Amino acid sequence: MGRFGTRRKHRRILLAAVATLLTSVVLLGLVGVTRWHGRQAVQQDTRTVIVQTGNELVRRLESRRGTLTFLRDTLKRQPDLAPAALSAMGASAVQHTRHLIGAGLVQRGQPPVWWAAPRLSAQALNEVNSAIVQRTRLRGVWRVPSTFSVSPSPADPLLIMFEPSQAGPIRQGAVFGVFEVKPLLNDFFSSGLPQHYPVQVLDGKTLLHRSGDWQADGEGARALVVEHSLRVDAARWTIQMQPGKTGVVKTLSWLNVLLLALSAIAGLGITTVVWILAARTWILQRAVARRTAALRRASQRLRQMAITDELTGLYNRRFFLNRMAWECDRAKRYRRPLACLMVDVNGFKQVNDRLGHLAGDLVLQQVARELQALLRQSDILARLGGDEFVIALPETGPDQAALVAEKLRQLRIRVPDMAAPAVSLSVGMSRAQPPTDSPQAVLDAADRSLYAYKRQSHSQEHHALRPSR
Repeated sequence: MGRFGTRRKHRRILLAAVATLLTSVVLLGLVGVTRWHGRQAVQQDTRTVIVQTGNELVRRLESRRGTLTFLRDTLKRQPDLAPAALSAMGASAVQHTRHLIGAGLVQRGQPPVWWAAPRLSAQALNEVNSAIVQRTRLRGVWRVPSTFSVSPSPADPLLIMFEPSQAGPIRQGAVFGVFEVKPLLNDFFSSGLPQHYPVQVLDGKTLLHRSGDWQADGEGARALVVEHSLRVDAARWTIQMQPGKTGVVKTLSWLNVLLLALSAIAGLGITTVVWILAARTWILQRAVARRTAALRRASQRLRQMAITDELTGLYNRRFFLNRMAWECDRAKRYRRPLACLMVDVNGFKQVNDRLGHLAGDLVLQQVARELQALLRQSDILARLGGDEFVIALPETGPDQAALVAEKLRQLRIRVPDMAAPAVSLSVGMSRAQPPTDSPQAVLDAADRSLYAYKRQSHSQEHHALRPSR
């Protein structure tokens, strides 16, 4: 009995050891698979963020064309401007546009005429002139706006934008602007990207931007890097992003520690308990991740509904008042120009009375589309209510705001009934005068300007219709 009992005891010990070893192997395999899936999730999450960041950067670069478009339109309307006036216009554009350091006019095969020359060395300026002239010799460059980069020195890369003049006396010519790349990228990534995503931007081998928490080669373990190619016409950049300190990365770090711990305690016979705890943690993490994603999507939908007008898709009154307060504070702090336009649809009540509210809604939607097409991306357009719209124009002086207001007054919006006359817009204008003006004072001034313009228009129509004696 003693020998038989000893054999049974040894057999149980052997089975327990084999079971412990198999459990440890299975557990380590599951941890490895989970770690691999986690790394794939990190890469996919980072790729989504980098694509969204690249698209936003392209939109931010394209928004810089507003100044060049304004210069081109001014040159079309007044082709006989004196050189002094052109220089003053170029200097004003450089002064009021962030990161714009030079502007001028170039014609095919001729040296550029600088309205406001950048502060560069003679050698760097010659390289910029050569690049601009070489660009004018390309076929089709006069048809559409184009963008390309120049690097007179690795430390100071430049971005050059062409705005072709497709009509008027200068058919094969373009207004161009020269932008500093590094300050532009620094401003964008400091305000448009979460801090836990290290990022750098390359133009070929030239480094344009690198965040302070970027982990270079040789700094500890090799970090995961995701790349995305970015193209703005002829300018081709590469954005590289590392996952940083996201929740998934922290989970991977925790799994690495768990892997080492399991290797140390695999022979102690407690791997089954560890496996149960790890499986429970994994299930809870999956549930928390799904719940967090659902809450994030619901929060985004609610936020969008809270700041958007349901009929036109524009910002609503609440969002505009909050944003206008922020813009007034910024204009006061940095002494920057800020204008406000109040827009009213002429004859809207007659459209509602004659054709019904559905036709009135269609007219308001068409007005919203026309306003969005004429404004810059940086301008803030909102519907106050009824047939009233309001526009905030950051970095816009009184003369520029008056030109925008006149463009809006020239609009004619067709109504669903083709026999009915097109409706027009009345526009009032005001500007912030820091430090005295508050946001409400700017809006009240624009409202008073609007009604003064409507009274003047009605008075002119009354005199025009009065029969002569």
